[in-house]
Amino acid sequence: MTGENEIYVKVTKDGPYEVYGKPTIRKAAIEPNAEGESWDYKTGEEVHCEKDPTALCRCGRSKGAPCCDGSHEKAPWDSEETSDFDSYLEGAEAIEGPNYTLMDKEKLCAYARFCDAKGRVWNLVQRGDAESDKLAIREACNCPGGRLVIYENESGKAVEPAYAPEILALEDPALGVSGPLQLRGGIRVESVEGKSYEVRNRQTLCRCGYSSNKPFCDGSHASVKYKAGVGTAYDNI
Repeated sequence: MTGENEIYVKVTKDGPYEVYGKPTIRKAAIEPNAEGESWDYKTGEEVHCEKDPTALCRCGRSKGAPCCDGSHEKAPWDSEETSDFDSYLEGAEAIEGPNYTLMDKEKLCAYARFCDAKGRVWNLVQRGDAESDKLAIREACNCPGGRLVIYENESGKAVEPAYAPEILALEDPALGVSGPLQLRGGIRVESVEGKSYEVRNRQTLCRCGYSSNKPFCDGSHASVKYKAGVGTAYDNI
């Protein structure tokens, strides 16, 4: 049962994401450092869609993205959900270090590339020195889709940012593309059939329409060159 004021996202049949509970929705960009590596998030203006509940585009064709403008009704796109309902830890790979263990579930990769900076997170976690551990935590916590989660060995607890519920429409200026919708702060996602996916602190929803792991992002926006409000490079093929 859903609470009256619960913040959650409903995947609609052949249509948009319906957002309930009125969370903050804003634009944000993946910001590189001086070396050109993905390093931080730069948040921008708030997004206010006209519909209630808020309807966010998931077909990739809306001219008013991230808001839905009804383009899904005419655009040729595959709306079928293909993700399973497994928990994060089912199928995740463990990379053990002296102080921390990095869990990696590759199919949740949103291709934001925070993990590649300063020696790559998979290497950093295994070194065990204070600076490498600090970088590994930073890179894992910046992973927008929660592909990467880092656990403290001594306590067994995950190290996670303290996010309030919020939705970010990500942009990736370094690649010249628009990224997924990032859900922060434990926002529940409900399937078309009414079944809930695992509630997580960080996850990303596809908004280009091409993910093979719908409703979640698999990084396809980069290969199809998705631009919010424009569409994809495949639209005119």
